Amino acid sequence: MSATDDNLPLISVVVVNFNGRHLLDDCLRSLERQTLPRDYWEAILIDNASDDGSVEQVRRTFPWVQILALSRNVGFAAGNNAGFHMARGQFLALLNNDAEAAPDWLAQMLVAIERSPSIGGVASKIRFRQDPTRINSAGLMLYHDGRGGDRGFREADLGQYDEPAEVFGACGAGAFFRREMLNELGGFDERLFMYYEDLDLAWRARLRGWKFTYEPRAVVLHDHCGSSEEGSPFFCFHVERNRVLVSLKNARSRLAAVSVAGLWPRVQRAGWRADSGETTPRPAMAYLRAAASILARLPMVLLERHRVRRKRQTVPDSRIAELMCQPPPARAA
Repeated sequence: MSATDDNLPLISVVVVNFNGRHLLDDCLRSLERQTLPRDYWEAILIDNASDDGSVEQVRRTFPWVQILALSRNVGFAAGNNAGFHMARGQFLALLNNDAEAAPDWLAQMLVAIERSPSIGGVASKIRFRQDPTRINSAGLMLYHDGRGGDRGFREADLGQYDEPAEVFGACGAGAFFRREMLNELGGFDERLFMYYEDLDLAWRARLRGWKFTYEPRAVVLHDHCGSSEEGSPFFCFHVERNRVLVSLKNARSRLAAVSVAGLWPRVQRAGWRADSGETTPRPAMAYLRAAASILARLPMVLLERHRVRRKRQTVPDSRIAELMCQPPPARAA
């Protein structure tokens, strides 16, 4: 499809922001440079109650951006859902506030998703902004232990991911979705707040028969963990909690049990590291809080599991198993 096609559908680009004033100029200017004509896309900023002047800066510098300023920080998942409700597009693109899109990003994503009506989402080729020679994500993978991971994470970009391919899902830092799929699934699970919401969406979509593809020509530079520090208590709490909740909701029984059981050794290791003085007690407390949060949400997530797997699943678990990968040894839990 040509970028000058008069029949191009409308695309809505959603950017969620929380105190990212220092990031927004690069992000939104990358959208200004898109080769796809402006008539065929709109930009929506969802601001999670920033107090750093983000909204005022965008209103002043980027008047073409629609803004929804929320009264509190609802997180990445609910923020994007608010953008989905506000959007007019047939397709919805997600771009992190700490990311920059290549000029032909939207055009390439549109071509990729229109190759088949069964494609619900497209994954970008995401490189680290700090080191663009290395891969941040070439699509999401689902490991056999229920964890999610970024395909090619931290690998040197030597052309090994230069061909389109089917992937389990799309990393939310730079993704492209079909509205029909989002409407069917109800968008992101807002209870996850942030992290693993993209894997959860992909898993639910897969159980309903949707597919995801990776488009290497749709390039994004991402400041990995630019909005939250990797390894921080905040990061550990949400990642550890959400990886278990997502497996409990979507996985077959044995895998869900493995995911729950796998949390306890990680809690123990965090405690040992704190006791030995290797780390402060804060990471260990984050793991304990994650475990407590899982227990508190267990009735809710089991009800959700029944809805996802008993009432709406149309694809057998054997198909999901075919898409799973072995976790890298360095990340094995």
